[in-house]
Parts: sequence; C-alpha cells; structure tokens
Amino acid sequence: MGKDNSSLPAGTVLKGKYRIKSHLSSGGFGKTYLAVHGSRNTKVAIKEFFMNSANQREADGVTVSVDRTKENADAFSSQLAKFKKEYERLKLINNVHVVKVHECFEENGTAYYVMDFVEGDDLMGRLKQRRTPYAEKTVLGYLKQILDGLAAIHSAGLLHLDIKPSNIMVDAHGYVKLIDLGASKDYMRGVGATVLTGLARTDRYEPPEQIDGSYDKLGPWTDFYALGATIYYLLTCNEIPTWTELNEDKSNDKRNSLPMSDISEETKRLVAWLMNTDREKRPRSVSEILTRMNSKEKAGSSYGEATVLSDDTEEGTVVVEKPKARQLSNISQQSEFTCLSPDSNNVPRQNFTQEPEPEFSFVGCLYILIAIAIVVCVVKFLFLI
Repeated sequence: MGKDNSSLPAGTVLKGKYRIKSHLSSGGFGKTYLAVHGSRNTKVAIKEFFMNSANQREADGVTVSVDRTKENADAFSSQLAKFKKEYERLKLINNVHVVKVHECFEENGTAYYVMDFVEGDDLMGRLKQRRTPYAEKTVLGYLKQILDGLAAIHSAGLLHLDIKPSNIMVDAHGYVKLIDLGASKDYMRGVGATVLTGLARTDRYEPPEQIDGSYDKLGPWTDFYALGATIYYLLTCNEIPTWTELNEDKSNDKRNSLPMSDISEETKRLVAWLMNTDREKRPRSVSEILTRMNSKEKAGSSYGEATVLSDDTEEGTVVVEKPKARQLSNISQQSEFTCLSPDSNNVPRQNFTQEPEPEFSFVGCLYILIAIAIVVCVVKFLFLI
C-alpha cells in the first residue's frame, strides 16, 4: 500500500494513551490505524473520521481542518455527528465473529473510535499465499461463521455493506471475524438504509441497488449479494462477474457467468441465489439462508458433514460442526457452527444415541455358581453308584 501523506504520523498519541504505530487503510470517510495502549502495548485499531472531500491535515501533521466553504463545513459537521452515532450502534454488537468497538472520543478537530485489533490474516491474504481456491467444506465452514456475525450486525439495525475477502479475518484461534464496519449503515426495516458516512464501493461485490446509491432499497439482501460474491471467489479464484453479466445469463444456476467446477450443485445454487441481480429474489434474512442450508443437512448433502479444515490446519484453523443430533431449533438466534482452536478444550459433546452397555450382575453370577455346584454333586453321586 502506498504511503498516505494525510494520515497521522507514527508516534502520535491520542487521548493521552493510544500511540499510533502505523496507518492500515483509508477510505473516503475515514482512516484506520494500528495503535498500542498501556504498559503491555496492547494492540488496538483506531478509526479516524476524515472526509477526503472536505478535510486536510494542518502543518502539525495531526490537526484536522475543514475546507472553508460553508458547504464543506456543513457536510463535515453533519457527517461527524453520524460517525459518532455509527459508533453508538456498533458498540451494541457483541458477537465473536464481529470486531468489537470500545470507546469514541473527539480530538484534533475530528472524532475517533477504538476497536479490537485482530491478529491474523484476512481471507484475501491467505488466498494469495495459497495460490489455489479453498476447499468447498472450508468455505462452507467460513460461511456459517460469517452468517453468525452478519445476524448480529443486522439485529443491531445495521448493514455491513462491504463484505469481501479482505474484510474477513481469521484470528490465531481459528475464529472468523468481520472487520471494517466503517462503511456500515443504519437500517430501518421497510425503509432501507439511512445515510451515515456514504456508501462503500468495492467493484463487483456490490449489487445494483448499491451501485445506484439507492438507500431506500438497501437491506440485508444487499450484504448477501456481496457474501455470494465472496464465497464464489474463495471457491474459484475467478474474476467476479458484473451484475450485467449475471443478468444476461439465463441459466438457472448461472453456470455461464458463475462457473464452479468440482463444486456441489447445492453450493452452486446457493451462490446463484445470493447473487441474484433482483434483490426481491435474494434471501431476506440470515435465518432464511440457514433454513435452506439446514434442510440440505437433513437431506444428507455436503452441508451436514462434520468438517475438519485439513487444508488450513497448517494455518491453525480447525473447524468442527456440531452433530446433527444437537441441531438448534431456533436458527435465527445461534449458528450450529462451532469453531475451535487445535488445543481447545471446548469440544462439542457428542449426544448420539447409543445402545446401553451390558451391566455386571452379582445375582446372576451366584445363580451360575449354584448351578455348577449342583451339577458337580450330581456327577459325584452317579460315580459313587
């Protein structure tokens, strides 16, 4: 990544306790940094509100100023308030598969919020190192974790709006975590998204309603399109088709625009469903997707197999699905997927029905001994005769 000359310099201290180590990424409405906190130098990620269209850095390299035009000043003030509201929403999310935010503060003419820094690699980085697509079982394992995180985000009234491999981390314990929630939007059921800090733009991962900037048409289905594109890329490493190419493909499973060799028909249809260019024909909720996947599990498809991600075990990722006998009835509340590190003691209990083992009986043994004694006495008596 090229150097961002408008980013905070390394060594900058925020709120008297967070020391900036490096610049991680930038977008149209913010910059993200790696920082350390406390005597143990605990790593955190810090998001800084910074509008490229209205802000610049002062000569001290730290203070943020606003372009003097009234239009830019009004836009900055409005968006800054929404940035802080965004934090208030994000802090309500408490899910192992979503990066956690901790505090928000104003300084240097702008605002910041502090998040967990996820030690590990994003799925795009891992894919580049592997130089080969992930196995289908591995991807389906990741999918269930991602869905669990998305369910928590949507339940908080937010949309992620930037799902892609580089925004999905796998930490040292094998947990998938969704990161970069800076593009997220407040979502009102039946109304669509409200404008917080602009719409994210990641080419080929965004559906038509996101490309058009149609806030009133956004919903969970918008995230599902990007999720489908992500799954497709992890499975194939193929270039993701444009929505126009998908729309022109009239095959039921989109086999021409979404070619997936050596992938099960169930997964092909799942990806095509998620990436339907008609938002009305995509799933409406995480629970709808899980219902479909669980119905395939009960039918004995590849979704239901206990999975150990052997192709990723060298990276410290071991994923185990709970046995079917313990499937949860309320799939909208919790995923059936458990992700464990190789040395974890938190192994799902096996509740399969087993035949009872035979019990040892003292009374039975006594009867046998008496019978033997009687037989011996009878034999002796016969020989005496």
